[in-house]
Amino acid sequence: MGRTLTDIEQKWLVDLGEKIRGALDCDANGTGLPCRTDRFYAVEHMVAYLTLHDYEVTKLSATADKE
Repeated sequence: MGRTLTDIEQKWLVDLGEKIRGALDCDANGTGLPCRTDRFYAVEHMVAYLTLHDYEVTKLSATADKE
């Protein structure tokens, strides 16, 4: 089990969680899928959420995605 989060870290997680959910709930295009900008906004905050839990996240290059 990991370390105990401080009160400030817990508040930060709540804020990050709200931002992640809000971004993924957006359906501005009417497709049932959040727009690209909102998806990347959510991912950015997911990385922060995981980092706070001592996970290391690596961003792959654009060319690695196409292989």
